[in-house]
Amino acid sequence: MSGLAIWDLGLDHLLPAAASAHASTLDAVLRNVHLHMLVIFLLWAALLVWALVRFRQGANPVARQTGVRGLWPALAIGLVIIGDVVILATQALPAWADRMSPPPPGAQLLEVHVTAEQFAWNIHYPGPDAVFGRTSNGLITASNSLGIDREDPAGKDDIGLMNILTLPLDRTVVIQLASRDVVHSFTLPEMRVKQDAVPGMTSRIWFTPTRIGAWDIVCSQLCGLGHYRMRGDVRVLSAENWNRWLADEEARLSKEPPRGTLSAR
Repeated sequence: MSGLAIWDLGLDHLLPAAASAHASTLDAVLRNVHLHMLVIFLLWAALLVWALVRFRQGANPVARQTGVRGLWPALAIGLVIIGDVVILATQALPAWADRMSPPPPGAQLLEVHVTAEQFAWNIHYPGPDAVFGRTSNGLITASNSLGIDREDPAGKDDIGLMNILTLPLDRTVVIQLASRDVVHSFTLPEMRVKQDAVPGMTSRIWFTPTRIGAWDIVCSQLCGLGHYRMRGDVRVLSAENWNRWLADEEARLSKEPPRGTLSAR
């Protein structure tokens, strides 16, 4: 029975729900690594039991200093190495290369900027025009946490939210990730996404949601006393509902007074 078949006998529930196109690839690597470790553990446990019986005091009243002879030790270590190399070459490295490569050509990309800070996730959408407007730290307020310049024509329809990431189903999402203060780790367990947000750097990650639902955004890097409450929501909607959500956000922006302009500073 294959490793995948063994895992499917009820162990899949130990993992978070798989909600992205690449989740199954990473899960396969995880499954086979654990299967490899399980086989090694069982073989060494069997060897230990055999040694306890074979070299018990009754059968060996006098201790001997000679070790195991022959090629058995080298063979055992060689099989472990071969198993590691097979998993690395056939699964782990291809999965890593796939995640490091650009999004597939021709994909309809949705770019979202995520800025981490103690202890929140600031989410910036480009709005219906798909163009990001200008931002400035001088415009950051309690109601404009991203410092979006509403006088910039490209920024008038930009959507700025805190701790709420809303995404369309089956559309490739590109996250531009940054941090304002310390190192954070942007983690979407169901999407199999985990990327550090480093001050002074912008990291780029992409994935394609394949399952409608609502889950958590968590920080996997200890970032201060409030680390435990640095949580957000990621929501995946159908294309129709996502377009409706986008229209609702646009309508909400049109009713609100400007929340910051460069000329006001």
